[in-house]
Amino acid sequence: MSSQPAETEIARIRWEDFRTLGDRSGGVPGALRRLLAAADEDDALAAYWDLENVVVVQGQLHSAALPTVSVLLAGLLGELSADARDMVLELLRQIVMGESDEGEVALGDPGLGDRCREEARTGLWLVYRELGTRRRETAESILERIESEKPRLTAHLGGLRGK
Repeated sequence: MSSQPAETEIARIRWEDFRTLGDRSGGVPGALRRLLAAADEDDALAAYWDLENVVVVQGQLHSAALPTVSVLLAGLLGELSADARDMVLELLRQIVMGESDEGEVALGDPGLGDRCREEARTGLWLVYRELGTRRRETAESILERIESEKPRLTAHLGGLRGK
C-alpha cells in the first residue's frame, strides 16, 4: 500500500461493527487496501466493485460507508496510480451522493448520508486538488455535494475555465 495514513485508518476501524449489503464488512479492509495499491485499471476496477454494491448500493448507504470515506480521503494523501485515484474519487462520489439504506433507517440511522458528506468535508482541499486533473468532473460533482461555501466553489471553477 502506498498510503500510510490510509493503512492506519483501515487498521484502527472495527469493521465488524459496521453494516454492509450482505454482511460483508470483513471484506472491506482488504478491498480498500487493494484499491489503494492498484497499479492498473483492471486492479482498480476489481477492488472498486468489491466496495461498490457493498458499502453503497445504487445510492443506498450502509453504515460501513462512513469509515470508508475517512480511508478514501487518507488514501488521496498518498501516491496512488492514476487508475486507483480515479476509482477512489468515483467511490467517494457514490458515497457523498447517497442516502441511508432502508435498513439503516429502520435501525434509527436516517442521517447517514449527511454524516458521510460531513466526513468528506474534512478532506475538502484534497478534492479541490483533483479539479486540475483528469478527474475534474468527478471532483466537481463531489464538491457540488459537500461544499458549504458555494461562492468558493464557483470561484475555483471559474479559475479553471478554458484550461
